[in-house]
Amino acid sequence: MSPVESVPVAVLNCIDDYVELLYDDIPEKIKGSALILQLARNPDNLIELARNEALLSALSRVLREEWKRSIELSTNIVYTFFCFSTYNEFHPVIIQYKIGSLCMDVIDYELKRYDQWKEKVEGKKPVLTPDKNELPKSRIPEPKRRPKSGTWAVADVTMQKSRSLVSSYHEDLCSASDEFLSKSDEEQLKRKLKTLSKRQEQLLRVAFYMLLNIADNVKVEEKMHKKDIVGLLIGAMERHTNIDLLILIVSFLQKLSIFVENKNSMATRGIIEKLAPLMDSSNADLVNVTLKLLFNLTFDTKLRNKMVKIGLLPKFIQFTSDDKHINLAMKILYHLSMDDRVKLMFTQSDCVKLLTDMLLLNVGSESCGGAGATDVLLALCINLAWCERAANQMAAEGRLRELLARAFRHKNAMLMKLVHNLSHHSQNKSFFVEFVGDIAGAVTNGDASEDFMVECLGTLSNILNPNNNIDIHAVVERYNLIPCIMKILDPEGGSGAAAVLAGVVVAGALSADERAAAALLRAGAADALVALLRLRQADDDHVLQTVFAFRQLLSHPRTADYLVSRTEAPAYLIDLMQDKNAEIRKMCDTCLDIISQMQNEWAVRIKVERFRCHNGQWLSVVETLGAEGGTGDAADDLPPYLSAEYLTTHRLTTSDSQTSLNDDSDSFSGEVSMHRANSRNTLDKHSDELLGSLESSLVKSTEKDAFTKDINIYA
Repeated sequence: MSPVESVPVAVLNCIDDYVELLYDDIPEKIKGSALILQLARNPDNLIELARNEALLSALSRVLREEWKRSIELSTNIVYTFFCFSTYNEFHPVIIQYKIGSLCMDVIDYELKRYDQWKEKVEGKKPVLTPDKNELPKSRIPEPKRRPKSGTWAVADVTMQKSRSLVSSYHEDLCSASDEFLSKSDEEQLKRKLKTLSKRQEQLLRVAFYMLLNIADNVKVEEKMHKKDIVGLLIGAMERHTNIDLLILIVSFLQKLSIFVENKNSMATRGIIEKLAPLMDSSNADLVNVTLKLLFNLTFDTKLRNKMVKIGLLPKFIQFTSDDKHINLAMKILYHLSMDDRVKLMFTQSDCVKLLTDMLLLNVGSESCGGAGATDVLLALCINLAWCERAANQMAAEGRLRELLARAFRHKNAMLMKLVHNLSHHSQNKSFFVEFVGDIAGAVTNGDASEDFMVECLGTLSNILNPNNNIDIHAVVERYNLIPCIMKILDPEGGSGAAAVLAGVVVAGALSADERAAAALLRAGAADALVALLRLRQADDDHVLQTVFAFRQLLSHPRTADYLVSRTEAPAYLIDLMQDKNAEIRKMCDTCLDIISQMQNEWAVRIKVERFRCHNGQWLSVVETLGAEGGTGDAADDLPPYLSAEYLTTHRLTTSDSQTSLNDDSDSFSGEVSMHRANSRNTLDKHSDELLGSLESSLVKSTEKDAFTKDINIYA
C-alpha cells in the first residue's frame, strides 16, 4: 500500500531531516511521514528507528494533534507503527506511546464520520433547491489567514498546495449544506464519498491490523475490551466491498471471541445476523474465517439457537460437500446437534443419509479432510442417532449392515457406539435380529478393546428382548455369555466403571428370561451385584441399573425366592427407599411391593420401615421439642403429649385427607436427609425405643391393620 505517490526514495541517514518536516504544515508533515514510512517498511531499519526517541515522540505527537485534519497523514503514521507491531520485540514501543488507544479513537471518529457522510449522500435529509438570492455555504469564500512570513502571494500558493494535498473530498463533504443539495451535487458527493471511503478503508485496515498484532498481550486486550473494540469492529463490518478489510475484521473478532466478555458483547450487537451475509461470499478465505468465528460462538447455547433460527443450518450442511470448509462445517454441525430440536431438523432433507454414506466411505481412510474430520463426522452421527427419525434413516437401505461390518473390521469403539445408539429405538430392533450372533461373539472373543466390548454389551442389552422373538437362553448357552458377564461383575476383577455398568445392564436384560436368570444366580450373579452395589453406591446410574436387575430377578418365583432368602438385596432396597434420586426410589418401591406380597419375614419389616420413613419428619419435630426443653426437668417442662393448640398452629398433614402409610410419598414440607450407606437405623436411641415399642404392638395386633389409622405418639 502506497498512501502517497511521487515521493522520493528515503535514506536512513536523512532521518533527522524527515523529522524536521513533521514540525511544518500539513503538506510537509505528509511528505515527512511518507518518507519515514518507507524506512519503516524495511525490517532492517526498525531497530535503528526504535532507538530514535525524537522520531517516535514526533510521530506520536503529530498523530495525536493532527489526525482529524488529514487521513493520509494518519494513515502514514499508523502504518509506520504497524511495521513495528509485526515484531513482538517492538510492542513495548507502541504501548509506551499509547498508540493503541489513539488508534481506537481514530477508528471511532472515522466510523462516525463515514456514517454522517453516508447519511448525507443517501438523502436521509430532504434535498431542496437552493434559493437564488442566497449563496450556499459551500460557495462562501473563507477569510484568508495572514502568513507568518513572506508575502500574501506566497501564502496563497502554499494554501493552494495544502488544499490539493489535504483531503479535499473530506472538506467538500463536510462543508456541503444539509439543506441545499441539487441532483448534480448529490451525484458528485456520491463519487467523492466512494473515493474517500477507499482512502478511509486503508486507514481502518492498517489500524485494525496493528491492534490485532499487539492484542497478543492479554492485558492489552483487556484494555481494548474496556474501550469497546468489539463495537468498533462490528461497526466497520458494513463495508462489504473491501474483502481484505472484512477478512481482517472477522479474524480479529475470532481472536477476541475466546473470552466470554467479548463473546457477550458480540451477542448483544447481533453478531450472528451480521455474519450471515458473509456466508454467501465467493471469497473462500472470508467464508473460512467466518466459519471459524461461528464455531467459537457455537459454544454458547443462545447463539446456537439464533443460528438455527435465522436459517444457517442448511448452509452449514451445504459446506460439508466443500473440501475447504468440511472440517469447520462438521464441528459446527456437531455443536448444533446437541439440541434435540435441531436433531429433528436434520431429517427434513437427505442430510442424514448423506452423512451416513460419507461416514461409510471414510471410516479407516485419510480422506474427508483427514482422520480428525472423520472423528467429528462420527461424533455428529452418534448425536443424531439419538433422534428416532434420524436413526431410522441411518439404519435403512442396508446401511446398518455396512456400519456393523466396518465396526467389526476396524474394531472401532466409536462406530460401535453409533450402532449402540441405533439399537435404542424400537423400530430399528428388528434390523438387529440377524446380527445377534455376531455381537455376542464379539463380547466373548476377548480380542477387542474394553471400550469396544462395552458398546457391544450395550447393544446386546437393547436387542435381547423377548418381544423381539429372540430365545435369550439359547443365545446365552450358545455363546457362553455367563462366564464373560461374571468376569466383568467380579468386584476384584479390575474392570473399569463403564464395563461394570454395562455388565450390570446386560445382567438385567438377560434376567427377563427365567432360565437365563436361574443360570446367572447359579453362577453367583446376585452376590456379585450386591457386592458391587456396596462399592459403587455413590453412582446413581449403577444403583439404578442394579435395582432394575433385582426387579427382573423378582419377576420369576424361583429366582425371587433365592434373591430374598439368600442375599442381602432386600436390606439394600430398604436402605434406598429414601434415596435422593426419584427414579431409584420408584424402582425400589416396585421391588419392595413384590417382596411384601411374598410369604417371608421381610413383609412386616418393610411395613415398619416404610412407616418409619413416612413419619421421620414427625419424629424429628418431637426430638427437636425434646432438645429445646432439655435444660430443665423433663417431667416439669414438657407436657406428656402435644397440645391441640400446637397441632393446630403447626399443621403437618392436610385436614381433608389421610395418607396411606404404604405410600412412599412424603406429605410434609421437608425431607429427611439420609445417605445410602448408613440410611438404615440412623434415628437416635430415643426414636428407636418409640418405634421398637410400636413395632411390637403392631406384630401382636390381629384384628386391624394399625398402619391405616392415625397414630398418636406420646413422649
